Amino acid sequence: MELGKTIKYYRIKHNMTQAELADGICSIPHLSKIENNIYKANHATASLLLDRLGVNIEDEYAQHNEIKQSLEAFIEAIQFVDVQEAKRIQKLLVEKEFIIARTDYINTYHLYMMRYHLMNGANHLAQEQRAILDKNRTNLSAIEELSYRLFNGILLVNRNRLKEAKEILLDLQSEDYSSKYIFVREVAFVLAQCFTQLNEPEKAIIYAKEALQIFKQEDNYIRAFHTQMLLGVNYTQMNMTEESLRLYKILLRNTRLFSRDTLYYQAMYNYGVLLKKIGNYEQSHECFTKCSAYYDKDSQNYVFSLLADIEVLFQLKTDKKQIELKLNEIIEISAKRGYKRSELQARYYAHRLKADDAMYNFIEQELLPHLDKLDNKEEPVHYAIELAQWYQKNGEYEKANEYLNKYAMKVKRREFSIV
Repeated sequence: MELGKTIKYYRIKHNMTQAELADGICSIPHLSKIENNIYKANHATASLLLDRLGVNIEDEYAQHNEIKQSLEAFIEAIQFVDVQEAKRIQKLLVEKEFIIARTDYINTYHLYMMRYHLMNGANHLAQEQRAILDKNRTNLSAIEELSYRLFNGILLVNRNRLKEAKEILLDLQSEDYSSKYIFVREVAFVLAQCFTQLNEPEKAIIYAKEALQIFKQEDNYIRAFHTQMLLGVNYTQMNMTEESLRLYKILLRNTRLFSRDTLYYQAMYNYGVLLKKIGNYEQSHECFTKCSAYYDKDSQNYVFSLLADIEVLFQLKTDKKQIELKLNEIIEISAKRGYKRSELQARYYAHRLKADDAMYNFIEQELLPHLDKLDNKEEPVHYAIELAQWYQKNGEYEKANEYLNKYAMKVKRREFSIV
């Protein structure tokens, strides 16, 4: 426990000078060095200084230990995705922030407040905690610096800045943190997330398997569910149908038994994607219908569910009026909520529904320029090939070759998943 910060805090609170506090106890330079943690005060000296300030040293030790235990419980709740327990402890810690600020746990506090907000998807609040840490980064310990870099990587993945995230995470992986067991599985899991979104399923599977093994060893069931979800998505992308079907069957059963509705409907959505890919359109439609009924309207996952179902409805030759109503809803919500990619994809389907040549101008002028800005370079391929085929059909071979040459090497199309 660093008593220097505590002594300085109470001295300033009592409007007392260093000379007044040190008088008869120690020299002023000695007190200054204690307050700045250059010297570690012995128990007797610290007790005398705090007594003069009207503070019982044993109470300070007890308060310090209470904060230490609360932080340890908070970290464990986050690691095991115990959302309710983490929320309860977070509230207690925030109430004690003024006390934590004068302890050597202040950096750990801000780091795991950042991680807590990342767990809850509150990226703006995580960013606020990172800004606080940035001001004090030179004072972070080695383990705190590793945590900072890892949590920053998670923030970048959440914000879809995948190239930056990958660089940080791969750099972290090369660090010697064998004694810091938490980082082995954390880095592996976030790398699996990153490579999933970058449409590199082979790498994603390697890291997901590494993380899953550790989560199972420590009976971390919820994190294991998250990791199995990543594996299911990437097995689907690799056309490993049997493995995907097996995993989704396990996930749908276990998330239901654990009453994890959010994970259950993520698995339901991704199972629908797999069924669509193998041509089981009726059952795929059922999955997406259940998901859209579960998610809040205006939410991004609601829009994803409607969009995924649109392609299925095309395959099922559903009445055009029904498809048009869904597309109008997607466009309205996406425009209002700023879901630009979803809005563009819905407008693409609206053109496709009309079967007019205006669709190809839309692909060229609006859809492809937007998708080209994303880190996932496979995303535009499907649309670019469709455009090239239209140019070939109309005898504009140079234009067709321009698009084929630009996108031909990126032949894998990723089915969008919720992870």
